Parts: sequence; structure tokens; C-alpha cells
Amino acid sequence: MKTHSIFRPTLLVIALAAAFPMAPAWAEDDVAELTSPNTTEAALNLPYTDKANPLYRQYNGVTKEGVSTNVDVDIVRRRDADWFRVNARNLGLRTQEAGISYERQGDWSISLDYDQIPRFSPYEVSTAVSGVGSTRIVQPNIANTAAAANNPNLYDVTLKTEREITTLAASKFLLPGLKLGFSVKNEDKVGSRMSGVRGVTGTGANPANIYSAFLFAPEPINQNHKQMEATVEYTTEKYQIAAGFYGSFLGTKQNALNVIPGTNTALVAANLSPIALAPDNSVQQFYASGAYNFSKDTRANLKVAWSEGRQDDNFLTGQPTLAGIGGSLNAKVQTTEVYSSLTSRLSKDLKVLASWRYEDRQDKTPIRIFGTTTSAGVTTNYLNNPESHTANWGKLEANYRLGAGFNLTGGFDYSNKSSKEWERHDVSELTSRLAVSRTMGDSVNGTLSFAHSERKGSEWNNGTTPPILPVYLADRNRDRVRGMLDVAASEALNVQFAFEAFVDDYNKSTYGLDKGQGQIFSVDGSYALSDVWKLNAWYTKQTGETRQYAQGAVCTTGNGSNCTVNTFRTGTLVQWDANLKQDSDQFGIGLNGRVAKVDLGAQLLIFQDKNKQELSNMPATTCTNASCSTTGAVAAGMGVLPDTKYTQNTVKLFGMYPVSKATRVRLDYIYDLRKMDDYTWSNWVYADGTRVYVKPEQTTQVIGLSLLHSF
Repeated sequence: MKTHSIFRPTLLVIALAAAFPMAPAWAEDDVAELTSPNTTEAALNLPYTDKANPLYRQYNGVTKEGVSTNVDVDIVRRRDADWFRVNARNLGLRTQEAGISYERQGDWSISLDYDQIPRFSPYEVSTAVSGVGSTRIVQPNIANTAAAANNPNLYDVTLKTEREITTLAASKFLLPGLKLGFSVKNEDKVGSRMSGVRGVTGTGANPANIYSAFLFAPEPINQNHKQMEATVEYTTEKYQIAAGFYGSFLGTKQNALNVIPGTNTALVAANLSPIALAPDNSVQQFYASGAYNFSKDTRANLKVAWSEGRQDDNFLTGQPTLAGIGGSLNAKVQTTEVYSSLTSRLSKDLKVLASWRYEDRQDKTPIRIFGTTTSAGVTTNYLNNPESHTANWGKLEANYRLGAGFNLTGGFDYSNKSSKEWERHDVSELTSRLAVSRTMGDSVNGTLSFAHSERKGSEWNNGTTPPILPVYLADRNRDRVRGMLDVAASEALNVQFAFEAFVDDYNKSTYGLDKGQGQIFSVDGSYALSDVWKLNAWYTKQTGETRQYAQGAVCTTGNGSNCTVNTFRTGTLVQWDANLKQDSDQFGIGLNGRVAKVDLGAQLLIFQDKNKQELSNMPATTCTNASCSTTGAVAAGMGVLPDTKYTQNTVKLFGMYPVSKATRVRLDYIYDLRKMDDYTWSNWVYADGTRVYVKPEQTTQVIGLSLLHSF
């Protein structure tokens, strides 16, 4: 279980990190003792969990009911300029982390850290396939009938991934201002995650694989990821220079997944196996940067970086390939980046900023034929699709101090991207923005800003506009407003308000995205009820909406030309509008204080995310054959999709009693209610009978007892 604390890192927070600020337990401590950094503190934690619900355990690693004993340790020692630190959290749990470091200030430092990060699937899975977690998935021995969905041999499977991360870092000053740094990070990730493969469509009056013939085939994961970085820095009062190397190397120990049929060999498509898994890959980057102070008011920055990414893992052995492909993709992508900026205070009231960033990405992966088909005498070749591009980002900004604490900021942001491989070779966007702010006020401070963006581009390929414009290339106008207000109503009461809204308007293609909008509003306040009791509360409201146009064909005897036309709202296709809405509410309130020697705290958290998919303008009839000589009514209920909703309500309580000057006892209680109303996972059944289920309402309670002692 993760442990977080706001003010003192030694105060244990169990389960979901019940983080409550609290006052020191002993006000009579000597000043010298309070200011001394030397501490040795340990905590023995005994949290009891009544249920290991899938939604609750997703990241805390508690997979069973009962007590999950763990230990926290903090050690700090200082002698002159030498610092020695040891810290550990959740020792004994799947989320344990530990670190040790030694530093001589201004000279050298070294540290070693270890972390475990689990991730459990929020779904309950029951299956009759075997080999979950391995590279060989064996389908059950059962006929392709409805009986597969009621197989008595189903057993429960827990899908999860676990990461172990070790990081070593060190630095050394060779000369005044000259510093070398080095770090290496090693991560091992193992487990399995939800996945499926397409089998053969079932036959008969009641086939088992009614769900698009998908077979349960969880992806096995066994990977090693190494990251290395080395830096050299030289700093003077006038300029700063740095150079370095960064490398990322991903190695996968499993490169293929095999799905083996059971008795029902017809369920598994021919030539389905082996299925390729993630290949090995690497990225290496060299960079150099510098900054120069022309004066106390003017500063320039420059950074240049070159990187190369490779993916040259061998293809799967035993697979038929076309002549001339070779043994691997031999992918290679080289990227050059340059960033520069200049800031200057032209007068006591006027400050300007100018910056430019350039990126040149060259995909040098060989283009080869990976497949070919022939139909009606026409041969079609299938090639890999390398993508190279160049991009530029520019910014010009001025800030003027108006007086009385007010500032006016205006600027322009420019971006341009071009690629010969895109359907639109060149796209540019210009943003104009203006903001007014007030700072250093006695009771009211805030900011209000407006921005307008216009994105345009060159002609589409061959002068023909596609029926659906890719969102990232389409013309778009965007208007955005942001506001923040900080009000200190009194010495005891402080309230902050924030608001942001945007409106997108796309150059509408025949089908696809048309408009979008979103808003975020938040309020956060704190109130001192007394010298020892504090109250805080916050609320956030987030909404989003996108509108798009779509079409689909219903042709039972083939897909003729009438089933592929792109004419807007005419012809023989099923056409509709889609209005997608997202709505999120988050609320929290907390109270903490002290009664006699007992520190007390309470917190209530409420979260709700809701997604609506509104389809409209469905036609009454559509064609039923390729020539559309006959028509039929659209199926009843077509265009109706249920809402999906996720809710979390959590109550956290704690109390801590100082048994002695060095020993404290802490008691925590957590009540956690989570609901997931998602029709897509309410009762999913794979073609092989595997069932995936999410319990719509899950309640978890945690009672934790902790003993904290300072040595």
C-alpha cells in the first residue's frame, strides 16, 4: 500500500494513503531538538482489509482479506556537510519502496533506490483456457455450441503486471562549477494483461462464439527496460554549459504467442499462430545546452539534441515471408532538435520573450513488400509505412507592468509540421493570446486570459479531400478562456477559484468530427476554525462534448458501389449524428485538529465520471442488398447506447495518541465504495466460454493500527 504524508514523512497512511496534516505531538520539545535533522523513526503498520475487491486493489497490491503487515523506516544523519539518509515504505507489501543515499554537499553524492509497482486488472475473469501468463494458450476441449459459455470447468484467473525498479545515481564536482552526473535505471516487468484474438465465426442455431468469434488470449509480459544517463555541467556567473547522453533499451524475453485449439479445432483460425508480441527496441540521444547572461536583464539559451531509435529484432522464425524482406524490419529513426530562447527586460516595466524550436525526424526504415494479393487480375502490394517530418514551434511574448499590481501579457504562438507521407503535406497553426493579472494584492489576486487559434494547411493529396478528415490535420478554430482568482477573505479564510473553457470548430468533412467544447471549474478553500482545528474543502467540475457525423452499410448480399458512397446524408447508407459527452464531478472535504493530546482527522472524497453516447438522425429504412432494389426497416433500438458511469465514495478517519515523547499510536479507518456501470463489461463472454465480469458495486473497509517510534 502506498504511503503519503503531507507534513511529516514518518506518519503512516494506510491503504489509499490517508494523508492528513497534523500538528507536532510535543509542543514542549526543546528548540535545538526540533531543529536537529538527525532522526531515526520506524513504524509497524497492521492494516486489516475486509475484502480484496478488484477495483480497490488495482494499484495497492492487497490481494487478500486480513492483516497486511508492513514497516516504514526513516533515518537521517548529518555531520558537518555530510548527509546520510535511509527511507523505506510498505516493506512487506507489493508496493514496497526503499532508498539509501550519502551526500557531501558541494562535493559528491550517491544514491540507490528500489521500487515495486503492481497493477491488477479491475476485471474478474473465469476461463477454461490454460497457459495464462505463458506464450502457449490452449483452448478448452468443448464443442462449438452454447455449452462453451456454460463450461463447468471454468476457473478464476487474476491478470496483473508487477514492476521492480532499481535506480543508481551519482554525481561529483571535479572543480568549482564542474560537475559530472550519472544514473542507471533497471526495470523488470512481468505478468499478463487482457487481450483476445479473432477466431472463426460460429455456425449453427446457437453457436458459442456469438461475440464476434473472439478468443481469450491474454498477452504475456516479460520485459526488461534499462535507462542510462550521463551528464557534464559547467557553471559560472556569466554562462552555463551542459552536455549529456541518454539511452533507453527495451528487451522482451517473449516474442510470440501461440493459441492452440482444443477438441474444437474449427474454433481457431488456420495460421493464427504464432502471434507477434512487442519487439526489442532502443533509443540513444546526445545533447548539449548552454545559457549566457548578456547582462542582469538579458539571457539566452540554446539546446541541440540528436537521437536515434532502432527496432531490429528478428522476425518470427518459421513464418513465410516474401523474397527480399530479410530477417528483421531494420527500423531506424533519426531526430535532430534545436531549441533557442532569448529573454530580456527592456525597461523596469517591460519584459519580452522569444523562442524557437526545430525538429527534423527522418525515418530511414527500408520500404519493402510484406504482402501481396491479386483480385480480378489486379495485384496489390502491401508495404510498411515509414514517416518522416519536420516541425517548427515559435513563441513571442511581452509582459508589461501596468502598476497597482496589474500586469498585461500578450503573445503569439506558431507551429508548423510537414510530411510527404501525410494526406496533407503541410499544417500550420497560429495562436494569439492576451492575459491580465494582478499579484501582490492584500486580499485579491487573479489572472484572466483569452486565446484564439487557427489551424490551416495545404491541399489534400492529389487535390481530393478525403471523406473523413484526420483530426490532427483538419482545419480548426479554437477559442480558449482561463481565469484564476485567489481571495483572502480574512486571516482565517482563503478561497481559490479556477475556470477554463474551450470551443473547437472544425472545417467539417463529409463525415467525422465537427465541433467540440469543454469546461473545467474548481474551487478550493481552507478555514482555520481555531488555533488547532483546520477545515479544507474542494470541488471540481469537468465537462466535454464532441459532435461528429458517421455512416454505415447494411447490405446482405455484398458490398457494391452503393454501399461505399461518401455522399453526405443521401444515397443508401445508414447515416447518423453522434454527440459524445463526458461529465466528471470531484468533491473533497477534510477536518483535522486535536483534542487534548490526540490528533484527529477526517476526510470525505466523492468522484463520479459519466459518459453519454447520443446517436440521432437515424433513418427509418435502408437497403438490404447491394443494388438496393429492396429496403428494410432499421433494427429496433439501433442508435441507443447506455451511459457508462464510474463512482467512488471514500471516508477516511484517523486518530494518533502520543504514548510517550518517542512513541505514538495511530488508528485509521477507511470506508471505500466504488461503482462501475459499464455495459461493455457487464457480462462479456468470449467465444471459448471465458467470462469477464465487473461487480457493479464494491465496498471495502480497512482498519489500521500503527505503532510509530523515534529512536
